[in-house]
Amino acid sequence: MTSTPRTAVAVATLLLTALTVSAMPALAGCAINEAPSVPDGASAGAAEMNRAQEAVKAYIVETQEFLICLEGEAKGNFTPEMTARYNEATNRMSNLAMQLNAQLRSFKSRG
Repeated sequence: MTSTPRTAVAVATLLLTALTVSAMPALAGCAINEAPSVPDGASAGAAEMNRAQEAVKAYIVETQEFLICLEGEAKGNFTPEMTARYNEATNRMSNLAMQLNAQLRSFKSRG
């Protein structure tokens, strides 16, 4: 079977439509999970601290994806609710990173 330019355009259009439609739910409902807990560095073991560090890294990536989703939803026109969600997520991500760093310092100070 040979492909004509018209067939190629039709296939490309169908693929583009499918990709666009499948991306719509992601933009329509930006969501983020709860932040992971950070163990007490004064008493946690190395494995627990490593798991916490990996969980926080993953949460930061998830938060960045959430922020990109909100930006896509806003299309340059942030509502007050979107701005509040954006700022809350940014603050939560920053506070979590600071909390982890403080507990890592505490853990490392134990020697």
